[in-house]
Amino acid sequence: MSELKSTFDHFDRDANGVIDFGEFCELLSALGAGMDEESAHVGFEAIDVDSNGQIDFSEFSAWWSEQN
Repeated sequence: MSELKSTFDHFDRDANGVIDFGEFCELLSALGAGMDEESAHVGFEAIDVDSNGQIDFSEFSAWWSEQN
């Protein structure tokens, strides 16, 4: 779990405890997932289950565990 938190913190560039859309795009790029902006928005909204415009650690960890 600490490795996952480190990954989350790495992409939480402003260290505010959430990943915003810009940070999410950086994450996608680092993963090699070249998406256009519209597709990135769709993915972001799918992960942001509470629809507050931010991905918190619990949302991130749920998404990450689905991917791995």
